[in-house]
Amino acid sequence: MGKADNNKVSLSGGAGGSARFFPGWYRRHREGVTAWLLLGPILVYFLIFQGFPIIFGFLLGFFRWVGVTAAPEFCGLANYLTFFTEPMYLLALWRAFYIGSLVMAVNIGVGFAGAVLLNLPIRGRGVFRTIWYIPVVTSTVATSQMFLIFIDPSVGVANRVLKQLGLTPVVWFYSTFWMVVWIVLYSSWRGIGFTAILWLAGLQAIDPGLYEAAQIDGAGAWQRFWHITIPGLKTIAIFVLVTGFIGALQIFDPVLFISQGMPWGTTEVIIYRIFRDFYGDFNFGMAGAGSVIVTLIIVAFTVATFRLLGERRGL
Repeated sequence: MGKADNNKVSLSGGAGGSARFFPGWYRRHREGVTAWLLLGPILVYFLIFQGFPIIFGFLLGFFRWVGVTAAPEFCGLANYLTFFTEPMYLLALWRAFYIGSLVMAVNIGVGFAGAVLLNLPIRGRGVFRTIWYIPVVTSTVATSQMFLIFIDPSVGVANRVLKQLGLTPVVWFYSTFWMVVWIVLYSSWRGIGFTAILWLAGLQAIDPGLYEAAQIDGAGAWQRFWHITIPGLKTIAIFVLVTGFIGALQIFDPVLFISQGMPWGTTEVIIYRIFRDFYGDFNFGMAGAGSVIVTLIIVAFTVATFRLLGERRGL
């Protein structure tokens, strides 16, 4: 009898130390305790490496802080007023919209065409899908260096091709037009695979029975595409538009590794300007204000897009 009682006690206490002292409370909240034990480390990680930088960057915008050794000085909204009155920041914001819109248009258009091709019932579809997605997961530093070699004015492949065609070589870094073209091409090459995967997910979510029924009713390929495929992609289209805009406004890697704002700052976008404020000029206050403004623009666009398109289409 004593052994049985001891076994019962050990079993009841084996669920955890808390159960020995608070058996009733633990039984009622066992799932919640388990969830917090699992999510706790993730939340701590997020607060340290995500939450704190966000709060710190937000507070930076209200201080005038130039230089590592200088003490921060509260200035209220002065940094935000400087952002909207200084042409340098407004031009950088406009270039982000301009260059980012070109990248987004190429990604959405070519990505959709690629998704339609990848959705065809052909042999080896998995291999082709992997090939399309490889640029997304490759190293930005490595691919950008290869791209720089390609457009090198002296030994680059692009100028060698021009010479073979009897054309005059181009010093790409001194041409705003060509630097924008190269930035768009590189960014599109890096991002088309991700956009194509999103479109492909939307295509595969459409019920195949709708196509079969439409084909039985005599609908042609174009009619099926226009009346079934396009309406069936409305949800994923909003997601692609929002993520595309966020990526476009945050374009940074090709400017940092390829153009570096050349020529004469004409390809400097807003994220690169914020980067230079913080790491180059040590103007921490303006960097914080710029980060907050970009975040607010993204949030406003996302909310407006979901309200205008989502509610109109019953999403």
